[in-house]
Amino acid sequence: MPIATHHHALTSLSFAAVLGLAACGGVDTADEAPPAVNIALEAETVTALDLEWAQRFADRDWDWIANLQADNAVQLPPGSDIIEGREAIRAAWEAMANTIPGTSWESVMVKVSSSGDMAYVYGTANAVDADGNATPMKYLEVWVKIDGEWKVAADMFNANVQ
Repeated sequence: MPIATHHHALTSLSFAAVLGLAACGGVDTADEAPPAVNIALEAETVTALDLEWAQRFADRDWDWIANLQADNAVQLPPGSDIIEGREAIRAAWEAMANTIPGTSWESVMVKVSSSGDMAYVYGTANAVDADGNATPMKYLEVWVKIDGEWKVAADMFNANVQ
């Protein structure tokens, strides 16, 4: 067999062997499907965290509330500048507790992304000042999953029109 033909035969044989391995599963040619996200379970988790957050506010558990925030979280309170970062948000919640000690909230809707790593929550709140005056409010939160844990990335709230 001439050298050129022999070289061509080896190349064809090598190519056929690679195709054969791929067909038999010897070479991974397809990406594995990511595990399915249980959106309902993730929504339940975020709902429970939001309810716990309201309880922890009532209990004045500032460490827990600060830890719930993402490192670069933002808070957009009414009549105030944007508050940035976990520790600044913690201080803001402590200050709010002095002016609206009876605040409570409850989610109305929790929506989790199909990827299971982002969610938003909106709901109603009731801010009660030290004199017992109640102000109905609403809120919107954006949650992100960081290292397997849900954290608040953004929190906005304001009073309803009265």
